[in-house]
Order: sequence, then structure tokens, then C-alpha cells
Amino acid sequence: MFWKDRSQAEDSRIFLTTKDSELTFSQVFDAGGRLFQSCARGVVVLLCDRSPETVIAYSGSLRAGIVPLLLDSAVAPAALARTLRAYRPAYLFSPRGEAPEGFVPHAKLGAKAVLYVARQPSEAILHPDLAILIPTSGSTGDPKTVRITAKNVESCTNSVCDYLSMTEDRVSVSVLPLHYSYGLSVLHNVMNVRGRILMTELSVIDRGFFGLCEESGVTDFSGVPFIFDILRRVRMPVGLARSLVCVTQAGGRLDPRVTRHFLEQFAVTGTRYFTMYGQTEAAPRISYVPPEAAIEKLGSVGVPISCGRAYIDHKGEGDGELIYCGDNVAMGYAQQSGDLGRSDDFRGTLRTGDLATMDADGFITIAGRLKRFVKLHGISVNLDHVESVLNSAGIECLVVGQDNRLIVCYLGSEAAEVNTAIADNFSFHPSTVITRRVDFLPRTAAGKPDYVTALEDNGGVV
Repeated sequence: MFWKDRSQAEDSRIFLTTKDSELTFSQVFDAGGRLFQSCARGVVVLLCDRSPETVIAYSGSLRAGIVPLLLDSAVAPAALARTLRAYRPAYLFSPRGEAPEGFVPHAKLGAKAVLYVARQPSEAILHPDLAILIPTSGSTGDPKTVRITAKNVESCTNSVCDYLSMTEDRVSVSVLPLHYSYGLSVLHNVMNVRGRILMTELSVIDRGFFGLCEESGVTDFSGVPFIFDILRRVRMPVGLARSLVCVTQAGGRLDPRVTRHFLEQFAVTGTRYFTMYGQTEAAPRISYVPPEAAIEKLGSVGVPISCGRAYIDHKGEGDGELIYCGDNVAMGYAQQSGDLGRSDDFRGTLRTGDLATMDADGFITIAGRLKRFVKLHGISVNLDHVESVLNSAGIECLVVGQDNRLIVCYLGSEAAEVNTAIADNFSFHPSTVITRRVDFLPRTAAGKPDYVTALEDNGGVV
């Protein structure tokens, strides 16, 4: 596995770069080893930011055989509490040195970061193949996670590095959150080829971001649709544009017209542009569009990666559900600590929940979703879970949405009450959430929530 030691020459290469410092693979691995020294196997909740400390803690937990459960460091306290109640982890890592009740300090990392030990951890047995736990629903605090093995990660990472032609000379940048499976896969690619990654908390809209990328020699850039919408409006330094070897887009559908814009823009500098598709359950990649076929197959999410295959399950007329099979398919889900000893439920087959078509060349096009999920800035959000949490807070509502927009239609409550409930329980960016007070919540003839009507009435397209 790429998180294990390799030759002295490989591990002496620079791994993490910041504005002011550099760390080699050996330095990162040694720091992680000290952090988890004498720690028995168990689950560690990693509160992740885009810092070297998070990478040290993540790689250190994997090397020690401890299972990281990845959460946003900015997770709302109520959402964090739900996860802690469900899993009762043995450890918690905080890059800011903050921890909820029930944890005591074990080791310090840098100026602020601390690894804590739980006073009363779960005694649940962990399956020997379990390596990583990633929540299925972004920042909502839904305790449902995907159970991922080392084999899942290794097979997916090898396939991605192959089609991206990754080498040790490549330099990536931490644009995406590390608790997000796409952002985590960028880190995995770098570790796999012993390349380098620029760690920064700056975003693409921050002054100095692109200049820092240019100074650091960034060659690889990865983003979700929201980021590419911004990139259309900002000017990338000429030097950075020329140094880019590879640009990837995943995390949701990008308008084909925007895709064409970037294909044409990056063709000028010889940069290879990849549209990709995946799910956390596939650790996380399912398909990609080879750049040479991108214009001809505009709107497609491409062909399956080399470690898997895909087909369409037709149960009637029209589009069918996309089914993916491969070594990168996770073991299944967990809702609480008692699920962590479960064996492989998926058995290498993932029902994606996406309606799709496949052409004669094997290229997949996503037509819609079977499940009530949307992506907010690339992060999957379970609408049913958001609705359930708000209902429990006394907000009578229906929650609908489309990518990059979540709409809460509510009855009776005051706007301030609704906004407070959302802020207390979730970490959504304000630009993605719309609250609408309505006179009634639409229902179907069977008395069930009518989400289609609710979305149409609030400007959505079905």
C-alpha cells in the first residue's frame, strides 16, 4: 500500500509543501508514527482541514492499523455529537486542539493539533479488512458511513494514476476537502507515485491562490462544478496555465457547454482535461472521459476505470440503473459501531442509484437519480436526513433541491427559527441554502410528500 515505507530514495522526496515549509514522506510518516504510538486498533474520528497536520494524522492512522472516520473540522457540534454517539470512537484528532467532553489528550502535533483518547470507547469488533470510514452525506452529520478496505483504495488509486499518467514529478494542490472522497483521492494519487502536494487553506477566490500555485510549480488541478464556474470568471496566471499537465472535474454534472469551454481553453496549453464520475462507495472513481474523446462524447461521464466494469440494469422502458462491479467497490455501509465487524455486503457490485445510458462504445451518460441526494459544492447531501433533523427540531418542512441548491419549504415557523436550526445542525455554505415559508406542504394522492411539486414550485427543473 502507498502509505507503507518504500525505498529511502522514494521516501526522501518532498511530499507536502506549504507557503513556508516542506516535509518529506519520511518526515510525515515518522510524525504520524509518534502521534499514534502505543495506540491499539480502533476508530479515530479525524476532524479534517487542508493542513499538513491532517495528512500526518491520516497517514499515521492507516500505518498504525487504526481506522480513520473522516469529518469536516468545521462540522456543526450537533452533527459531530450524532457521529460520536453512533460510533463511540477510541480516538479523536482535532487540528485545532478542541475536543468534546469524554476525551483526554494523548499526543500533541505541532502548535495546536491534538490526538485525544476516549474515556469510554466502543468495544465493537472491527473487521480485519476495514481501513477507512467515509460518511455518505457530507456535512449533515448523518452517521451513515461507507466501509472501505485497503484493496478498494489500492485498486482504484492504481487505475486512476494509470489513466492520468501520474509520475513522481507531478505537483497537486489541496483545493478540495480531505474529508471528501474526491479530495482524498487526490492525496492518494500523490502518495501512490511519491509526488508532491501543495497544502493550502486558500480557495480559488482568494487573492494569492493562483500565484502560490504558480510559485509551487503546480501541475495538477482538480475541482467540482462550483469551482469551474468560478474559474470561468477569473484569470489564471499565464505561467500556471502553461505548467498544468492535468485538470480533472468530478463531484457532479457540469454543463456540457462549460466542459467544452475548458476543453478548448486547456487545449491551447496542451493540458489534458478529464471529466470523471464516481461515488464514495467506489473509493471513489467509476469512470472517466479520455481527453481525446471528450468533444465527441460531450455530456458523457466516460468509460469504466480499468479495475471495474459497468452495465445498465433495465427493468422497463427508458433509462436503467447504472451498476458498477470492481475491486474498488466498498464492503458496504455502517450506521453505528456494531456494524464495523460486518463482512462484505456489496460483494464487488455497486448499485449506483443513478439512471444512465451506455452507447455502443461503452461511454456512460447519467440521466438522473433514483435516490434523494443532491451535491452541494461537490459534497453529497441526503435530503431525507436533513428533513428528518429539521422535523425533530420542530420545523415542519419538506426539503428538496438540485446540485448546488438546497431548498427548505416550511410551515408555521419563523424564519429565524428555521435558519438557527439549519446553522446548529449543518455546515452548509449559506449560498447553497434557500428557505421558503409556504402555506401548505404538497402531498401526493396517497398522502406522501410530493417532492416533485415542491421542487417545481420553487424554481427547480424535474
